[in-house]
Amino acid sequence: MLAVILSWIYIFFICFIVGTGILGFCKNKKFSMTWCLVAGIVVITVYAEFFSLIGKIGWIAHLVMLATVFLSGYFRRKRLAELWKEYKPVLFSWEGFFYLCFLVLIAFFTSRGSFHTDTNIYHAQAIRLYEEYGFIKGMGNLQLHFAYNSAYFAFASIFSFNWLFGRSLHTTTGFIEVFMCLYAFHGLKSFKLHKSHIADMMRAAILFYTLVIITGSMSPASDYVTMYFVLFIITAWCENVEADKDVAVYSLLAVTAVFVATLKFSACLLVLAVIYPAVVLVKEKRWKETGVYLGSGLVILLPFFIRNFLISGWLLYPFNGIDLFQVEWKIPEEYLLVDANQIKVWGRCLYDVDKVDWPVSKWLSIWWEGQERYEQMLLGAVCLGCALLVIQWAAKLLKHKKIRWDLFTLEMTILVCMAAWFFMAPFIRYGLSFLFAVIMIPAGEWLGEEKRGLYSIVTGGLIFCILVSVSPYWDHYITDAGVFVKQNLTQPYYLIQKDYDRTEVGSCEINGNLIYYPESGEINDYHVFPGTCYKPMLERSTLIGNEIKDGFKAKE
Repeated sequence: MLAVILSWIYIFFICFIVGTGILGFCKNKKFSMTWCLVAGIVVITVYAEFFSLIGKIGWIAHLVMLATVFLSGYFRRKRLAELWKEYKPVLFSWEGFFYLCFLVLIAFFTSRGSFHTDTNIYHAQAIRLYEEYGFIKGMGNLQLHFAYNSAYFAFASIFSFNWLFGRSLHTTTGFIEVFMCLYAFHGLKSFKLHKSHIADMMRAAILFYTLVIITGSMSPASDYVTMYFVLFIITAWCENVEADKDVAVYSLLAVTAVFVATLKFSACLLVLAVIYPAVVLVKEKRWKETGVYLGSGLVILLPFFIRNFLISGWLLYPFNGIDLFQVEWKIPEEYLLVDANQIKVWGRCLYDVDKVDWPVSKWLSIWWEGQERYEQMLLGAVCLGCALLVIQWAAKLLKHKKIRWDLFTLEMTILVCMAAWFFMAPFIRYGLSFLFAVIMIPAGEWLGEEKRGLYSIVTGGLIFCILVSVSPYWDHYITDAGVFVKQNLTQPYYLIQKDYDRTEVGSCEINGNLIYYPESGEINDYHVFPGTCYKPMLERSTLIGNEIKDGFKAKE
């Protein structure tokens, strides 16, 4: 736990100072600590991605980063002093004491437990790739999962400190968890003073999501961080709807949505939110700002696309609709299609790629039966939330209320994202933030409405049914958290965090280089590199040259 907390302090100062520096380019606008942290995470992640194209993420990458931190801190020292003066009273108060206790609690969960299944399959090895080489051409041929190329692994690798300690820390998920929850707590403390509670309910959604994933806080899982950033974007957008309606904030959130697409491409449709600020900026002929935001999005996407090309030979993997390159290390299209189809059928609980073309009417009942009872209840609440949202839209039209296009754009974007999730790969964890948002946004709007007449009876009844439907979901995860604490209290991780799992490995020699694979199970051992979780993938791959750094290609 101690090592976890110390690493968080380091990550906080790095991201906070860098974020304060980058936001300093937004003239005549002051951003909160939350915004500075978000900006810092984005900048550090993109920096690590770019750096990985020329070398491994080690001590040199850290020195360059620290030089940037020093320059940012020096040039933004006045703003940093202002923020310290603003937040110091909170830090040394009962509120600050509560935050400290919460931080220690999350540190407990981040120091021990079981790893996410996908962390053992490929997350840990993907981070090791950044640490050892930066990138290896055609790495996706060795194991297709490496071609997913989540930008989050760049962020995790630069704060893993493998080069310093000889072992890899994995504390970044817990850090983002703490920071997002403190952001939510800080906003909720003024609940009674708020006339509108849409943002408040989204803040509650952040806390509920934390409850869902808290036992996995130790895992550097791309799903978790993606969902947190989706929740942040939706929450901050709702805050702006209720307060300033500042198009600059909407624009920055749109840029952050582009960043989310690089964390997990399945969330890419969140960028549709850019429609609202783009229309406003073009309508007001603010061409310079439009160019800046567009350029920022392109800078975020550039290393992501380059790494996609280098690791898989495709611009977007596993999507074969854009086929631009014919390179030696390109993953064969037939492998790509099998991988893409497996994601779909596993999400639909079919588990057979031959069933990928089944219509919704055929797989819907199988998918439904494949969900746990508490998940079915949550999905029922989502349907009720959609019904409440439609009723609220209809009521506004009948009363000729002015349409809030910023909120409407957000709501439509969420519904499109949820539809894409359902039809592509409806794993609950892939779309949980969107499911929560469909419940919380109309519920928050209902809290701020005048309660009278038939409309009030109908909407109030829906809110009651939603509350009943989600109760088993929260109960399940509260029980999980309690069991976790009971089982892990005596584990010896109060100083040093639990290391990645180990397994018995075999090896195969290619041109004098050893490639590792597990003798049994699905643990792609972080401690040996390079490795693959699936021996058949290794058997159909070979090296391009005589060394690992030359890259992998599929056997002809």
